[in-house]
Amino acid sequence: MARTPAERERLLAALAVAVSLAVFISWIRLYNLVAARLAPSLVALHRFKLFALVPVPTDQGTIVEASTAIILAMIPFHLIYARPTVNLRERLEEQVAEFLAVYASIAASSRSTYEALARAADMIGPPLGVYLERMARLYRSTGSLHQAYQEAFQGLPRRVRVLVRSIVTAARAGGNPSLVLAATAAHAREMRRLARMTRGRLSEYSFVVALASITFAVAAGVVLGLLEQMRGAQLPGATVAVDTGLVMGLYYYSMLMIIVASAVVMARVIQGHTLLAPKYVALLMLISLTALLVSPQLITAGGGTPTGAPQAGAP
Repeated sequence: MARTPAERERLLAALAVAVSLAVFISWIRLYNLVAARLAPSLVALHRFKLFALVPVPTDQGTIVEASTAIILAMIPFHLIYARPTVNLRERLEEQVAEFLAVYASIAASSRSTYEALARAADMIGPPLGVYLERMARLYRSTGSLHQAYQEAFQGLPRRVRVLVRSIVTAARAGGNPSLVLAATAAHAREMRRLARMTRGRLSEYSFVVALASITFAVAAGVVLGLLEQMRGAQLPGATVAVDTGLVMGLYYYSMLMIIVASAVVMARVIQGHTLLAPKYVALLMLISLTALLVSPQLITAGGGTPTGAPQAGAP
């Protein structure tokens, strides 16, 4: 038996998750082999310390290993499931207005609702035509237009389902369905126009949202560089003893939370699709991780000795 579009989408999501997990686990296994050849200083030592019963990574290699594994795992999920699904839903929203504009005239010249739906499916084409064809088959077998609509369009975005439901409402209400469908089609086109305008204006703020995680990563790196410089320095009556590894791990966890929050905002609020969040997680992770690793060099490149540290040749 042929699978429904919703079932195919669930299978695609399961495949994407399985591939992403396989990539994540494979990279964890291969990371040290690659790091030993390219950057021995970044070999993962898998050192952890408990902080409030939470294991915190304390070596730079483990942090780089986990971050790169997350980045690589996001790629197949985005390419296999997220991006195709978003493209499908956007295409459906574009086709719905076209469908509603022509359906009234098709229904007026058709002998039955089944014939009208089948003709509309042929005219509109995929992807909306696939759902309309399924709705037509279900209507012919069940005799209920509402039930056929519910089964055919389950799992699709609410905006698509609400607009397509107008043909069921027009059929039940009687009167002049062409006026109802024409008004709904105009409303759908206006909604798409406003959505594009809103997205265009909000896209200007993407950089501002992304800047939050990048700025935090740079600040964390600078603080770690300062702590590394100050470690072991002689102060009046005391010696500076700071566990920079633990501080780095805590900063890393904080950076992860900021990255996830920023990615959800960029995907949901700005782009209008939460499914795109993994893409922004990967991009922000790559940039923030680079900033976290490079920014401590700003301190060491500046030279100098921390205040209170013993000078070379001092007695």
